[in-house]
Amino acid sequence: MAVASVLQFLGLLTAGVALPLFFGLVGPNRWFGIRLAAAFVSEENWYAINSYGGLCFLRFGVAVAIGGFLLGRYPALPFWVPIAALWATLGLLLLSLRRIKRFARELPQMAADNAHRDSGCGGRP
Repeated sequence: MAVASVLQFLGLLTAGVALPLFFGLVGPNRWFGIRLAAAFVSEENWYAINSYGGLCFLRFGVAVAIGGFLLGRYPALPFWVPIAALWATLGLLLLSLRRIKRFARELPQMAADNAHRDSGCGGRP
């Protein structure tokens, strides 16, 4: 079944790409990582967001791969099951992205402004 193979590949690829993020092996850069504005506020934010995002994408990848393996194991399923699996994959991806954005909103957004204000060098009271 083609859908099962695609889901297996997509899941394993996503999980593999998520591992360096989860383990904090990717420093701030322009090309690889969770690219939200909050991640570029500080290195602490970068590593926190990318580690959490790596965990979310690792879970996503494992879930999609398992779904693909299960779908491939039972090839005589009704025609709508692979379509539902693709929709479920999209839903899981959107849920993962939403969780990452929510996590990023909870982190300090203006580290430089806070440091400047706390140093007594002006800024708003």
